[in-house]
Amino acid sequence: MVELKRRLGFWQAYATATGLVVAGSTMVSLGNGFGSIGPAFIVAAFLAMIISIIIALSYAELSSIMPGPGMIGDYTLVSMGRFMSIVTLLAGYLVLAATIGPLETMTASMAVEYIFPGVNTLFIAVAILVAFLIINVLGVEIFGSVQLGIVLFLMLSTAIMGIFGLGDVFTIASSTVPEFNPFGWSTVMQAVALGLWLFIGIEFVIPMGNEVKKPEKTIPKAMIFGIITIFIVDMLFGSAITRHLDLTSLATSDIPQIAGAAAMFGDIGGILMAALTVLAATSTINANFAAVPRMFYGLARKGLLPKAFKYIHPKFRTPVFGIVFVFLLFTLPLFVLETNINVIMILLSAASVTWFISYIVAQIDVLILRKRYPEITRPFKAPFSPILQIIGIAACVYMIVTITPDWSAKLKIYGISGGMMLLICTYAFVWLKYKKLPMFSPITLEELKGDKEGTEEEDSPEFTPTMEVIEKW
Repeated sequence: MVELKRRLGFWQAYATATGLVVAGSTMVSLGNGFGSIGPAFIVAAFLAMIISIIIALSYAELSSIMPGPGMIGDYTLVSMGRFMSIVTLLAGYLVLAATIGPLETMTASMAVEYIFPGVNTLFIAVAILVAFLIINVLGVEIFGSVQLGIVLFLMLSTAIMGIFGLGDVFTIASSTVPEFNPFGWSTVMQAVALGLWLFIGIEFVIPMGNEVKKPEKTIPKAMIFGIITIFIVDMLFGSAITRHLDLTSLATSDIPQIAGAAAMFGDIGGILMAALTVLAATSTINANFAAVPRMFYGLARKGLLPKAFKYIHPKFRTPVFGIVFVFLLFTLPLFVLETNINVIMILLSAASVTWFISYIVAQIDVLILRKRYPEITRPFKAPFSPILQIIGIAACVYMIVTITPDWSAKLKIYGISGGMMLLICTYAFVWLKYKKLPMFSPITLEELKGDKEGTEEEDSPEFTPTMEVIEKW
């Protein structure tokens, strides 16, 4: 019987949590946010950081009760039943893979084109995806080492550029301090959703729980430390570029972070930030290839996805089918999507809406399980419940409503996210009817841990299928 092994320590967990968040698209949204709002974007980002910590605390409690790759799928299965379990996980993470995956490769390709004008960006994008497909198939230890190196170099380099830019160290011109809040506080408050994108996905370390040492302590520390360090690094760099490049240029550039670095340090700065953007995009791709297949693996163990997603390679001990599936989700849209700042922001916002929905459900899961299982052992317990969960839910609803002040863009965003939600709900309904499983009856924690769901014997949480199972499927 092939099983996942605990091989990742705190720093690998930190790199996994931070690796998805520190993305190429995050760098674009950071520059766009500071350009659209001004230096007051720090306020929106700070509020978003607080909301992210609230959400992370709830995820940490849920994962301490139900550790493992099923993540939000397992939590919702116990609190709301199979239909909501499928919808919540796929809304948060299938949509992510289908939108942010190609978005990251686009961002990396634009950064490579800045360094090497005229390069075939499609070839570069596919080559990056193939490289990380291989890395993740070969094993979690290789993934952890690569991810840690990328994240630490990326964070340190971006922070140093921000500090040097603020202090006019090695800059090509003296800085000019812009007006702090040129567009008003209502604009700042509408930018909280954009600010949350700087931290969204910090929970991506949770599906690696079966491979993290002492996950009940390591995972909460990794998420919170990741959120705080991301805020510090982003605000240093974002504040610096507003002093060297006008806000309009930042707001309209396809690559504002590169334009800002070039304005601070000349061509060398632009090339360095382009390289960092490629690293950020590859970090996110790597984190997606690691975490999303493990979420699908967890859902498949409960009979809620096809059995192929349960297959673990007997030598490398990685969910190969899920990794290849995510690779295809990342790759295929590259051949049809146009690459520009408008496409990037629309896709980013659409993914945010469905992700916020999964965050809302996670907060509700905590409240339901607190009421239904008040006496169970919680290795980690979120403080100030239910106040924090209510704040988290209200904040996510607010950010969905205020996703953008532009109504034409908002309709596109709601159309994309609503269409994806409709497809996911249809799949959940048809699949559960086909499997003859109840839709809204929650299972118990004992059933989750003891495989009493009434599905196939292989669906045990402790079972990891062999090649025979995949061939049977």
